[in-house]
Amino acid sequence: MAIYSLNMRSIGRRTHAEGTAGAHIRYIARQDAQPHLMAGRMPDDPNEARAFLDRGERADRKNARVVDKIRIALPFELDEVQRAALVQDFAERLTEGRVPWYAAIHQTGKDAHNPHVHLVIRDRDIETGKRHVRLSDSARDWQKAGRPDDHPVQHVRSLWERTCNDTLEREGIEARIDRRSLEDQGSERTPQIHIGPQAQHVETHKRRPESRETPERSWRRTQYRDKTPYPDIDLGRTRKERNAEIVDLNIERAARSPDFETRKWAEFEREQIAKDRVLERERIAEARRQERDRDQVRMKARAAREDIQARRDDEQEWARIAVERLWEAKRVSLAEDQARRSAALQEAQARFAARFLRMVDITGRTREAQDRERAELDARQARERQEVETQARREHAVHQQAVKARYAAEFLEVRARRSAELRALQDRHFEAVQRQQLDLQYREAERAQAQAAMTQQVAEWKRSAQVQEQQTRQAQAGGGRAAPEPRRQAANDEGKAPPRPEPPKKPAEPPAPPRDRRAQEPSRAERSRGDGPPDADFFKDQVQRIADEQKTEQDRGKPQDPDPGPTYEP
Repeated sequence: MAIYSLNMRSIGRRTHAEGTAGAHIRYIARQDAQPHLMAGRMPDDPNEARAFLDRGERADRKNARVVDKIRIALPFELDEVQRAALVQDFAERLTEGRVPWYAAIHQTGKDAHNPHVHLVIRDRDIETGKRHVRLSDSARDWQKAGRPDDHPVQHVRSLWERTCNDTLEREGIEARIDRRSLEDQGSERTPQIHIGPQAQHVETHKRRPESRETPERSWRRTQYRDKTPYPDIDLGRTRKERNAEIVDLNIERAARSPDFETRKWAEFEREQIAKDRVLERERIAEARRQERDRDQVRMKARAAREDIQARRDDEQEWARIAVERLWEAKRVSLAEDQARRSAALQEAQARFAARFLRMVDITGRTREAQDRERAELDARQARERQEVETQARREHAVHQQAVKARYAAEFLEVRARRSAELRALQDRHFEAVQRQQLDLQYREAERAQAQAAMTQQVAEWKRSAQVQEQQTRQAQAGGGRAAPEPRRQAANDEGKAPPRPEPPKKPAEPPAPPRDRRAQEPSRAERSRGDGPPDADFFKDQVQRIADEQKTEQDRGKPQDPDPGPTYEP
């Protein structure tokens, strides 16, 4: 059924890293999602659209809002063409034909049962370059500008509700969406709990998640507790199980409604949901089995990679140690050589002649020359040490690359074997997946057929109730005496005195819907109780039954009871 779900966020230069808007375009337009791309006043090609947003972001001020991104659930009742037209209409209404927008509709593959659209709006007028939709305004600025609704977000939500409902009405679909909460709608239904994609994947493909205590993240609640006691909160139930309980509770409330149509539809939903849950349990069991098979292949490949990596790391460590020992000897030799040269220079400068020249040279040139000679020696020795270290690092890298190259073939072999085993599993699971798809399609067709039959049956019950009510009003308007019933008419045909007419009765409630094909019509007992609308066959059966009873009484020699019926004052 059509649901209302709209999530709106923004990307700004100060709040996000540079290029985030373009990266979002790349994400929603990825090939594995099989998107249907649309755009207005900007390129529809993902690469060109990303470059368009990057140029606009560089031209914005430092604290500007780059784009607004909106994620909307699309009605399941519409087909792909109608959804695309709906998104086009909403985007043009929202931007008023003056602002660039980009949309990616996800409705195939994994999103076949969750059609939605990612809408990106660049709020810059294509002519003036200024904001036009003004989605970044505060409530006060929005109202001051004379815009509809009280807030930009409320405007977007209400505009989507109107646009979607207009499309559903135009396509002849009775379903509607409502942006208000169940409480604001005055509904007694209990809202369900949101289940994220990761939790949904774990429960569907992995295992049943277990409730456990987690560290408290709220500073206010950390004042009186360190952990959140989820086992006490959810009572050991998962979110999916809790949602199932909520659905059953809502159906039970509807089944006790004073409205007849609501009760019948509740019974219909209870029966259909029971069938859906059987199929869902089978699907989850098969999905978990297939996921276990894939996990075994992945774990086997991971163990092989870890073994290869351990052997490679050991060899690299031995190579590093060997290179380190080799160059350590060279470093020691170089250090000894440099120490000898430094000692020779120091000894030369410490001789009597050198010291005498340094003392008698009043210009200081001898001292400067000796200092320059020591500095040049220190710089030359530093370059020698640096060159040795560079050669050591280069040789170390060469040995490491050689070891990696030797084990690269083994890694490629493990990866190829893993891919081949996963493809073999996919081929082996293909039949089960196809069977699940066929079962799902058959279940959807069966539900649609049952819903159409239920709709027709409810309409027939309504018409029968209206006919009975109309006949009752006509009988009351005719002086309180209704037209003779078939049973009384049969007595008149046999020449007996007609009994007094029965008082008019309130039309009874239509019967419960049949549960099998053999129970398409109300039984005789139900007709005799007034649970269903009378028909010609029913009157014939009643006349024949009365005639048979009278004949039996005459054969026994007992006086015949004309069955005058209850007396009353008209």
